[in-house]
Amino acid sequence: MKTEVSSDSITDISMRAGELMLRSGGETYRTEEFVEHTASALGAKDVSSFVTPTVVIASFTDKENHHHSAIRRVKDRRVNLRKLSQVNMLSRRLMNVERRTNPDLIESILARISQSPDHSPFVVILAAALSSFCFAFVYGGGLKEAVAAFFIGLILRVFLLWFETLPINSFISSICSGALIAVLSGAVVNFNLISSAVTVSTSVLMQVVPGLALVNSIRDLIAGDLVSGTARLMEACMVAAALSVGTILGLMVF
Repeated sequence: MKTEVSSDSITDISMRAGELMLRSGGETYRTEEFVEHTASALGAKDVSSFVTPTVVIASFTDKENHHHSAIRRVKDRRVNLRKLSQVNMLSRRLMNVERRTNPDLIESILARISQSPDHSPFVVILAAALSSFCFAFVYGGGLKEAVAAFFIGLILRVFLLWFETLPINSFISSICSGALIAVLSGAVVNFNLISSAVTVSTSVLMQVVPGLALVNSIRDLIAGDLVSGTARLMEACMVAAALSVGTILGLMVF
């Protein structure tokens, strides 16, 4: 005997699913598909969803053809590829479900993904420093430039982790990041440790360049989500502009 799932439960679970994917850095079309798969697996009919980088909207009809809709605002967004991969796996499983799914099961999986611990700050800082170290060789630098990029990248990531605890938007954070990179790179040159700051600053800037946001915007545009694609593209451009402004301000110090 199939257990009927209430419309309120369908709404709550499907909106939580879309919010989780959007918070983890998922593309718009994937979030829409996930919301629709989740609601359909719980027994909803005629499911449709509309997602922007900051809003999740969903609507469906129940077995009595009553219409239900909901909207949820998403303010905190960051990239978490591990959670995004887990959410994508759940979405594919729900897409292949041929019978109604237990809502408690979906809720438990979503809660487990949402509450899964992030990487420790030490691992994040070390990975960021190593990425800057390796990018120095990619951009034609030597061992001195790579070592300088390693320590500046380490300092930048510590600064960004501290910044995340403050109620400051990403635009201001990007300006401060660009300024910090330029000042530290210029200081290393002034101490005659390296001959040029260009390679070092470029290598460290790769940490904060909005590459994934730019790729997601292009994928949204290709998928036909013009509103979300344009919004993500503008966001990426604003971050890039903020990094440029911060770098120029840092260079003016020297």
